[in-house]
Amino acid sequence: MDAIKNTAKIASIRKNDFFLREGEISTSVAFIEQGSMRLFYNAKEKEVCNDFFFENSVIGSFGSFMAQTPSLVNIAAIENCELVIFKHEDVMALIEQYTTIKRLSDIIIQEQFLRSEKREASLLRLNPEERFKNLLEEHPKIFKRIPLRHVASYLNITPETLSRYRAKFSV
Repeated sequence: MDAIKNTAKIASIRKNDFFLREGEISTSVAFIEQGSMRLFYNAKEKEVCNDFFFENSVIGSFGSFMAQTPSLVNIAAIENCELVIFKHEDVMALIEQYTTIKRLSDIIIQEQFLRSEKREASLLRLNPEERFKNLLEEHPKIFKRIPLRHVASYLNITPETLSRYRAKFSV
């Protein structure tokens, strides 16, 4: 669709650079063409990883983006990334103008909500080893592409416990 192409901006972001910092208002969302990113919180002087995003994912602080309020999260590149970026005002104009884009926006937000709900349930219902096995089954590439300290943080375990699980399950 030409309207989408006309508003999209291609950008590169280097490994460890931020797409969004906590406290900033999210002025854009991005589609990841290449690379990986992480979404994390600052808690008690440490980073707590909440999610990972890879190719063909839409990334952003959706609450901040939609409400134009300060973000509660940080988003940073884990690998060098190629992104297609959409500015807030362009997205809002496209949503107003095209019902198909409104539906797409609703689907993306719904998927993010379901993803967050699944993540919360995993942390509350599963023990650390079950979370590890679940991650291994659903996203085996994480262990090849993501620094292990981020994986440990995501699983809410220590790096040493992660090392034991990796040895136990030959990862």
